Amino acid sequence: MARSRPTSPRCPRCNAPFTLLPEQVLYTCNYCNASIDTRGEQAPRPLYQAPSTTPPAKGPLILGAGLAVMVLGVSAVLLVKGGSSEPYPAPPSVAEPIAERPPVPVVPTPAPTPRFAWDLDNAPAVMDLNGDGTDDIVGTIRREGTGAPGAGRERYFAAAFDGKTFEQLWETPIEGAPTDLVSRARYAHQGNRLVMREATAVSLLDLATGKPLGRVALSDKPGRLCIPQGDSSTVWVSVVDGQDLLLDTKTATARPASRTPPNCQVPATTVRSCSPAMLRKSSLSCTRALQVPPIPGFRGDFLYKAHGLELVVGSRNPGTRVPMVAVFEPGAKKPLWHGAVADMDPANVFETTPDVIEMSEDAIYVGYRLKAGGMQLVRRDARTGVATWDVPIPRSKDGSLPSSLWKHGDRLYVPHWMWLEVFDAKTGNLLGTLGTW
Repeated sequence: MARSRPTSPRCPRCNAPFTLLPEQVLYTCNYCNASIDTRGEQAPRPLYQAPSTTPPAKGPLILGAGLAVMVLGVSAVLLVKGGSSEPYPAPPSVAEPIAERPPVPVVPTPAPTPRFAWDLDNAPAVMDLNGDGTDDIVGTIRREGTGAPGAGRERYFAAAFDGKTFEQLWETPIEGAPTDLVSRARYAHQGNRLVMREATAVSLLDLATGKPLGRVALSDKPGRLCIPQGDSSTVWVSVVDGQDLLLDTKTATARPASRTPPNCQVPATTVRSCSPAMLRKSSLSCTRALQVPPIPGFRGDFLYKAHGLELVVGSRNPGTRVPMVAVFEPGAKKPLWHGAVADMDPANVFETTPDVIEMSEDAIYVGYRLKAGGMQLVRRDARTGVATWDVPIPRSKDGSLPSSLWKHGDRLYVPHWMWLEVFDAKTGNLLGTLGTW
């Protein structure tokens, strides 16, 4: 029996129509290139098939183009949505590890430097505390009060400072407000001990650390401190009521002083002596210049003696009161030299007699005031009067003016208001300042 022919002329793969030809059972779809067996079996795809001479109908072409457009549209949507035509899904993406940043080091904020004021009414004690060959500085400083009831507005401390860096080495509180009646020298050192005057007592401190080692109460306010000549363990302490003591720095004990050591005695006060205020300004011997040999154009007011020389301080006379000085050898009728104090135009100098004086074996140092405010410090050769340098005292326009001057070694120490200025005695260069605004 003959096999019936298919009744639907469409491709079984893409459903595209095709045209049946007489006696032909194998066809190739013009759209999807599939092999079609009209006998119901799919024949193998031929290696070659001649093109049909009959043009295909327009309907199938339009339908095939629509299907192609649909397929491209679906593919585009799948691509946009991240889809894939592969049978297996794409492997998930692996996130790259985030490199850990090293922690930012925290720089600690330095603590603010405590503010303090150098006590003007106090001469520095100079000594080498740390053994570096440079003199260090010990003195009294003031800080603002804590605000506690009864604490007072200011507190006083004994403090030590490095002579090279001017950094503080130590400090120790002082009991009570220190007072002075005779001398500004509040400290004396003997060996590795430091003796400190207080309101009505003397204390013994370790020189290197400032640690208190002992305290001796006095019958009255302390006066001067002095080391007896040739002594290596005691300090003589004068007391205002006359009950002087000898303090043993090794045992922190005291015994009554039967007499004043010869090198600790001071000349008796006479009508020729300078006023107590003048005597406290300097360690030099000071008297009124009442019997100084006359010098034309010069009137002397005060006479200082040190290192085998006599320094007369006064002013021009007659005429404008320009500050002047003269230097004599003891007993001489004529000065080695005399002249103006300042190494500048006298018109800029304040018209008064200087009282900030210091002497060394080869030089004199005088502080003098300016009309514009502030003070200058001049160094002149002791025997020739030649000015080596003449420099301003920093910050001397602020607060009170310097009223004293001390030389120790190659340095000059000038306290004023809340500062202590330290100068090089040879060059006049400012080496450092203690005290803060």
